[in-house]
Amino acid sequence: MEICLHDLWNEYELIDCGNGRKLERFGEITLIRPEITATGKPHLSEAQWKETANAEFVETSKNSGRWNIFKPIPETWRMEYTSRPLSLRPFDYAQGAKAWKETHITAELSLTTSKHIGIFPEQVINWQFIERESVNFGHESFLNLFGYTGLSTVFASNFFDKATHIDSIRKVVEWTRRNAENSGRSNIRLITEDAQKFVEREIKRGNKYDGIILDPPAIGSGAKNEKWIFDEMIENLLTNVNLIAKDKSFIIMNLYSHSVYGMEVRELLHRCFPHHNVEMCEEVKGISQFGGKISHGVFVWMKK
Repeated sequence: MEICLHDLWNEYELIDCGNGRKLERFGEITLIRPEITATGKPHLSEAQWKETANAEFVETSKNSGRWNIFKPIPETWRMEYTSRPLSLRPFDYAQGAKAWKETHITAELSLTTSKHIGIFPEQVINWQFIERESVNFGHESFLNLFGYTGLSTVFASNFFDKATHIDSIRKVVEWTRRNAENSGRSNIRLITEDAQKFVEREIKRGNKYDGIILDPPAIGSGAKNEKWIFDEMIENLLTNVNLIAKDKSFIIMNLYSHSVYGMEVRELLHRCFPHHNVEMCEEVKGISQFGGKISHGVFVWMKK
């Protein structure tokens, strides 16, 4: 599926992409960042990219790099998202909602020591799914695993009595706290913990959730340096996630690991979630202002 995210969130724009980089606008700040899936040629010249951008992240090794600053950029800045009435949405998957209420969140962004800045704007696709399905499932509990800075948690907290946010890095959990406060949300439980261990403990405690979202990385480490290797551990994790999903529930998953494209994803989902129906399981490609494309990974939506 191909989509222009600017049509869903006007404060974000993929301006141009190509030659392994992307030029993006986040609110008032425009950045150049590496993008392995930007395999085509950019539309604009290098001089035009540099003239447009505030900063560029340049990789110096596989997991690190530096920001080259071209124009003044604040230490932190914000992006605002307000959900649109159904009649104004171009995204077909959002059209089935039975009810709509204006939902607002505030995202705090900043340059970090990596290329990430606190947001994955493609998550707006999942937010529309959460909004749509919130009328079809229970409203008691929502869980976000590998939650990063928690924007999906904050959005979902508008539709659930309680949202639980899990990430193994304390710094991004505190970032989530600020996003929640800036968005006026107070019903979020923030936990710094390894996702696998949390799920295992929830099984023992008998806790279950109406909605679950997870965004597992290719490689990571837990709060106590537990190792996470996607290819080796994903099936066990998903099997356990199924055990903490209520009899009537939905599950959202994003898969960014490039190895996943060679996997039989639907077979994996069928083994781990035998009673859930897959509504969407496909690679989503973002379209730039000039028609270039990048991959946002595989999006999975399941319901039972």
